[in-house]
Amino acid sequence: MKTQLMLLALVCLLPISLYAQHPLSATLTNPSSLTIKFDPKKKLPPLSLSCKLTNGKDRPYACEFSFDKLEFYGNDGSLLGTVKPLLNGGQPNFTQLPFLKAKKSAPAGQTGQITYTVKAYFTRRNKPSFPVNKGYQIRSCKVTSCLPSDEISTVLSAIAMPVGINDQAILTFDLSWIYGKKDGLMLGPHELYIENDVTTTKFALSAQNPLRDRAEAWIDIRPVITGDPSPTN
Repeated sequence: MKTQLMLLALVCLLPISLYAQHPLSATLTNPSSLTIKFDPKKKLPPLSLSCKLTNGKDRPYACEFSFDKLEFYGNDGSLLGTVKPLLNGGQPNFTQLPFLKAKKSAPAGQTGQITYTVKAYFTRRNKPSFPVNKGYQIRSCKVTSCLPSDEISTVLSAIAMPVGINDQAILTFDLSWIYGKKDGLMLGPHELYIENDVTTTKFALSAQNPLRDRAEAWIDIRPVITGDPSPTN
């Protein structure tokens, strides 16, 4: 009798547990020959995941993507560093980029452009609120918490992102900064965004409307050049 009661309790709890977990296959048989089967091929429907504006309110259009990470690569194909978004809103650690591993750079000792190849990893979380016109775009800003009055650049445009819900997309492109060891310069991207070129236009053009709110996903980066053989003065 005790065994039957335990099995009955387990049967009652199963639907609740399975709803919150990954699809699985199981067969449970109790002494009365009651058999319950679960089809592993049936997937749970995707959830519509909302995201927050910088003021803490829900974004009126669900964010299409999460920005999973950004990887920096050297001119020999080696992985130099990885940046992941911080959920607590703090600043990321510095990403150390060896001077001699740059894809392109001005001669040591001179102030000029320095370039590294990066890979950006995105996961689609929701369907688009609006179909894109020309496509998605990657944009950058020279400061964090970027406002429309700050200097914003378009890194890539007219990007197709034909990935399904929970599928990942990887974009490879170059990022450049104006670097000078003598002057202590490192001017260039410190925040990256992916935008739907239509959804972004649905937000009011306010001087206090951060680019983060208009983007489908964003990430902060803090690159620093190391191993520059030139003197500091």
